[in-house]
Amino acid sequence: MEDRFGAHMDDALAFVPSGANLLEAVRGELNGDGIEYQLLVIDQPTPEGLVPGQHGPNRVLLLLRGDGRGRWQLAARNDKLVPCSTRGGLAGDPFAYAMVEEDTFSVITNGGSRERWSSTYRFRYASADKACWVDGVRRKVVDIETEATNIRDFSVAELGRVRFEDFDPSSVAEVSLP
Repeated sequence: MEDRFGAHMDDALAFVPSGANLLEAVRGELNGDGIEYQLLVIDQPTPEGLVPGQHGPNRVLLLLRGDGRGRWQLAARNDKLVPCSTRGGLAGDPFAYAMVEEDTFSVITNGGSRERWSSTYRFRYASADKACWVDGVRRKVVDIETEATNIRDFSVAELGRVRFEDFDPSSVAEVSLP
């Protein structure tokens, strides 16, 4: 079946648990060898008995590796990167989008009210390790009334050598306005 996510999506959909929703599926090459990768962002079902004001579980990010014949294998998983839909403040759902470019992929989150924040998490595929490593983080905050802005880019040297599946955004300092 072909759909808006591309040919052979059915096999990738097998990675979405029953009751969960696929928010995003992006694909592309990560290392120039013709092997396609696919990043799935999955919204988990809300647990029973969740009280208003409580946050649900984070979204699940799956990195799938194609076999060239339309079949997918799980390459890595991260359960910490994308918060649930209720953590974006007045701006709403904090998941913005994901993208795959050449040998990197990025996940972007944002939210807030008067002070709008955004975070871009970039990961790079390393062929030698057959793994994806954090490649940089950009944190930004803007006051929508005064337009005061603070942007901070965190390099690999600051972040350390952290695999995609082990990356926790809470390990990166938030930025604030002076």
